Amino acid sequence: MKKLILAVAMVTGLALVSHGQNSSVPAKKGGKMDMKNANPEEKAKHETNRAEKELGLNADQKVKWESATLERIKANSPMREKMKGSTTPEERKTLHSQAKDNINKFNAAVNGFLTLEQQTKFKQMKEERKKKSKDRDKGSKEGAIDLED
Repeated sequence: MKKLILAVAMVTGLALVSHGQNSSVPAKKGGKMDMKNANPEEKAKHETNRAEKELGLNADQKVKWESATLERIKANSPMREKMKGSTTPEERKTLHSQAKDNINKFNAAVNGFLTLEQQTKFKQMKEERKKKSKDRDKGSKEGAIDLED
């Protein structure tokens, strides 16, 4: 009986270990796709699907959105990588400015094919995202420990 239980436990353990190592698709984290390790095409596809749901994009708009998104991601990727390394404050400011220009170019392209109703929704989405970001930043500063006391 002991041998049978031991054998079942070993098979179960090996199955779990081998299953955990088979991860060729970006992992899901909290029900959302983990896009940190995804390639630019996957990221653009993911953003396009989200925009399609939230804005109600038609097939033509979806193709244009994905193209504009991919262009923005590819333009900003080298700047993001450079910012991860050690950069001077002036260099970071320049990189942020260039990234913002790419985002503005994306926004202009997108607003060129969205309907007025979709443009309004898109603007609201951006404002909500900005507010969430500020709240998250504010929360992390409030939660910091004051070591000077």
